[in-house]
Amino acid sequence: MDSKKVTYIWEAVVNNIARKVAEESMEDELDKWMVGESEHGHIPLVRKPQHVIDEERGDMIRQLRKEQAQMEMYDDPYLNWSGHR
Repeated sequence: MDSKKVTYIWEAVVNNIARKVAEESMEDELDKWMVGESEHGHIPLVRKPQHVIDEERGDMIRQLRKEQAQMEMYDDPYLNWSGHR
């Protein structure tokens, strides 16, 4: 094989990998990390334990349920005695 062909194929493979990585969403991945203990002036990122992720998700669900209950009460003509605003 000619070295130019190998270089061209190698560049195509690297470009394909780079494109796939660039298109991946990082939001979900960043939520799995937290700031760890400071070591010699450096603040490392460490992976969150699964129980911390589960607890955060549970807190978010409880907050959404509370907000939904308040909206339902506000929109109900019998529970909201002041009427619709």
